[in-house]
Amino acid sequence: MGFGVSGCGGAVDEPTGIVRTSACAVSAPAGFADAGMGAAVLDEVRTAANEGVVDTTSSQRVSTAAQTQAALERFAADGCTLSVLVGPGGAGALSQVAADNPDRAFLAVGPGTDAGQPDNVLTVDFDLRESAYLAGYAAASATRTGTVAVSTAKGQFQGAELLAAFDEGVDARADEADGDVTVVDEGAIDVRTLDDTTSAGVEWAESATADGADVLVPFGSASPQGVAEHIDELAEEAAEADESQDDEDDEADAAAGDDAADADDQSTGDRESGEDPVGTSAEDEDLPVLIWYGSDGSKTLPRPVRNQVVASIIPDVGLGMRAVLTGWPGEGEEPEGLVRSAEPGADSAAGTAGGPADDSDEDVREAVPELVGGLEVRARRAVGDLDNGGVAVVASDGMLGSITGLGRALADERERLDEEQDEADEE
Repeated sequence: MGFGVSGCGGAVDEPTGIVRTSACAVSAPAGFADAGMGAAVLDEVRTAANEGVVDTTSSQRVSTAAQTQAALERFAADGCTLSVLVGPGGAGALSQVAADNPDRAFLAVGPGTDAGQPDNVLTVDFDLRESAYLAGYAAASATRTGTVAVSTAKGQFQGAELLAAFDEGVDARADEADGDVTVVDEGAIDVRTLDDTTSAGVEWAESATADGADVLVPFGSASPQGVAEHIDELAEEAAEADESQDDEDDEADAAAGDDAADADDQSTGDRESGEDPVGTSAEDEDLPVLIWYGSDGSKTLPRPVRNQVVASIIPDVGLGMRAVLTGWPGEGEEPEGLVRSAEPGADSAAGTAGGPADDSDEDVREAVPELVGGLEVRARRAVGDLDNGGVAVVASDGMLGSITGLGRALADERERLDEEQDEADEE
């Protein structure tokens, strides 16, 4: 399967019949080692290169709008067939560069919105409202303190709606269990909508844990990295405290010189020789646990943070790219269900005030292949969700004995939601 290209710019003349294709990616602001969409896009681009779909690749991490614009301008000047922007950190820069280079194709992955973008900008985004509801349900199931916290980032697609859906999921689980679960700043939008920076994520996580939250659920690009850093710092502090306590115990045992010292030494040795000697694990109930967005955090985040992941929300970036790009490599779900109208909410009511328009079933349409910037595309816009296979919610069962069976509980709750929707559709 080839990557459909009608032509390609560049500074070097090629022999007749040879068409050079290139994919260039810039991630703003989280970078490509984010255990999220940045890493997924980079993996997609590398796979396309390995399979011969594209000839050359280039990638760059940026942290400011000016850097984003400079990178996109350089990609356009270098003749990139497809320039990919990951994350919500450069929508304005993308709009300007794309308008200045109408003969080039640009793809925005997770931009938060495609409103006002030029015709040569393709978009892939993810409707996480039902996933956020299930995250709230999972958080209420996992909490030990009875307090949980959620945040979103500025520019996050449907950010305010994600917060509301999460709160609803927490309430549903609390009512079901006849319990009392508190969401930090429940119902608020502004205080739970963060600057999409690592430092903002750290600050929010510190505040949430100070308020007693032991389940943290950050949506965003760079801000979740700060939440992961906070948990890592707590794990290091706990490990240092354990080591200090072990030293004190060893000194006391040595002074006592009795058989109890030998037994305690053996117990300590057994603990230190386990499979995961770095930091603490999710068995340490003093540490908060994490519901991760962007990938299966129990596999992609570094230890010891990955040990604290109890569930993950995973967008299928590859499926989204196949939905808009003719010939993009990949297997699995069929991408047609992700195709949407060129403008968000074009055939449905607008979303919440100040937020993006709603993506409803009425927006789904058949793919109509066309040329965009010389590139053959299947559609200009794709939105993944739980129903069309563009998003998955997975539980890391076994990490905490207290929530073994979380995956089954989430599946049952989603089945209940689907049944309610079917009944509503029949009315």
